[in-house]
Amino acid sequence: MRTVLIVGAGFSGVACAIQMLRLAGRQPLRLLLLNRSGRLARGMAYGTQSQQHLLNVVAAKMSVLPDDPEHFLRYAALRDSRVTGSSYVARSVYGDYLEWALRQAQDQAPRHASLDCISGSVCRLQTETGGRLEAMLEDGRRIEADRVVLAFGHLPAPPPEMAHGTLADSAHYVPDPWRADLLSTVGVHDPVLLLGSGLTAVDIALQLLRRNPSQCVHALSRHGLLPQPSKPPCGHLAGSPLLRDEAPTVRAALHAFMRQVERLEAAGLDWHDALAALRHQSAGIWQAWPAVERRRFLRHVRPYWDVHRHQLPPMVQQELAAALERGALRVSAGRVMGIRDEAELAVLAVQPRGSEAVVELRAARIINCTGSCASPRRASMPLVRQLLADGLMQADALGLGVETGAGCTVLGADGKPTPGLYYIGPWLRAGYWEATAVPELRQFAATIARACM
Repeated sequence: MRTVLIVGAGFSGVACAIQMLRLAGRQPLRLLLLNRSGRLARGMAYGTQSQQHLLNVVAAKMSVLPDDPEHFLRYAALRDSRVTGSSYVARSVYGDYLEWALRQAQDQAPRHASLDCISGSVCRLQTETGGRLEAMLEDGRRIEADRVVLAFGHLPAPPPEMAHGTLADSAHYVPDPWRADLLSTVGVHDPVLLLGSGLTAVDIALQLLRRNPSQCVHALSRHGLLPQPSKPPCGHLAGSPLLRDEAPTVRAALHAFMRQVERLEAAGLDWHDALAALRHQSAGIWQAWPAVERRRFLRHVRPYWDVHRHQLPPMVQQELAAALERGALRVSAGRVMGIRDEAELAVLAVQPRGSEAVVELRAARIINCTGSCASPRRASMPLVRQLLADGLMQADALGLGVETGAGCTVLGADGKPTPGLYYIGPWLRAGYWEATAVPELRQFAATIARACM
């Protein structure tokens, strides 16, 4: 019997489990899906129960199955007949869908393929003679497996580094914006500072303002950029190579892309079509760039790429625009230099972007909305620290994730694949750039399943 342990039961872990159950052949398969909370298919993205937290991609593009693009759309339409392919569905509904899809795959799998869902947390993973792996859980249990898939998803972002003081030591600091009791920790009249101005910051800001429209919320990020509104492309360029040989450098790629946008606008189309067409080429362009060009992209282009690539549903954009117009939400660009706690408020020293001056901001709550932990080197997860220390995993030089080989195998410190170990999740960005959205992750899940089977 082949035993496969999947560490994590958010989207990536569930997608891998579904693909393995669908690919199970004649060989007996024991599939173990391990999750700290015991809740399946939720994770950071889909654990929310708020109906105002929406997917930022239309229903037609959210199938967990690469070979059945309307799988999620059919499910969502059965739950609500008003849902169409262009609908933006609540993230909680998508979590329900993933759990349903997993149960469906389990019911349709061969009798000799079993799925066991386990609650627990892996603190150590080591190789054994014969090529097997042994996982040690925090409660002392041990699990032996032929293959292990690391699918633990987004890890909490560490607090931003500062010249003076430590955010984590402040009584006013909230490290996890998705904690279930967030609203109970923030007074309805408390001034709130959000670190970050991306999708997470927008979600949290609007959640606070729905409760009290007059609450003072301030979002601070390095560039002060907000996500752009979503506009589904018309599909005119679907499958077309937008850039050919004109992208050897970041500068050349950007100029070629802008020329394409100008041509589209002349034909009555817009940049959304160009961005959608570029998506299936981005991994190849990223992999062709040398390290110096990748660094140049991260330094100069990434902030603008992120706000245009990860967009807001139209109804969320309207709500955001209203909050900005009435002054309930303020957004500014700058860097936190230091912090001190006073009796009721934290006082932050902030250097505005483009200035050498330092101003003070006061907040009763400082909520970290900077996203997830970008680099394994900064992760606090014991398993990640152990894998790096033992040379079973290698962080990439740019601080984007882990080094992987064919089939998403994890590369060790020696540059060779660690036998039987695979990774799926946002740290694949190191090798593929696009590695956080459903269309890419479901393909990675299928690739890993084929490798493990």
